[in-house]
Amino acid sequence: MNLVWNAMKSIVKIAYWKCRYTSRIQIPWVQGFDRVHIELSKDAQMRFGQKNQNRGELRLICEKGGKLEFGSHIFCNTGVCISAMGHVKIGDYCKFGNHLVIVDHDHNFREHGEEYSVGEITIGERVWIGANCTILKNVHIGNDCVIAAGSVVKEDIPDGMLYYQKKETACVPLKKQ
Repeated sequence: MNLVWNAMKSIVKIAYWKCRYTSRIQIPWVQGFDRVHIELSKDAQMRFGQKNQNRGELRLICEKGGKLEFGSHIFCNTGVCISAMGHVKIGDYCKFGNHLVIVDHDHNFREHGEEYSVGEITIGERVWIGANCTILKNVHIGNDCVIAAGSVVKEDIPDGMLYYQKKETACVPLKKQ
């Protein structure tokens, strides 16, 4: 009975999103979404593949002309947040751990003209990303990769790689302009 109730709630949410966002969101009816928060600005787009699911809260934010593309059969654990102002593309059969942050932009704190510096992120197929990771702008993660828990990814990762970070830290002063 619980499975039927969850499926009904998911269908109601999808119907609401389709009515609210019209052609800006493309989402098939078969999803396993629970506690999903979507923010989609008037000039942004989201597209989903089949049979995606999440556990706990999932936040999807797409603004200022951004585009978010979800493949099929993606699982997001609790606390995942994906924010797109440029383009975020996620391949099929990916698994995301708790508290993952994927963000394709950052603030221009040194420049007074543009408020944001925007890029793109591509995550290949069959990628597993562990808990408490951050994926930063202008990163391409290849197919069949594993990103270890706690990693900050700021460089491209080729197909079939295990990515982890060493325990080194650095603290250097910011240069004043």
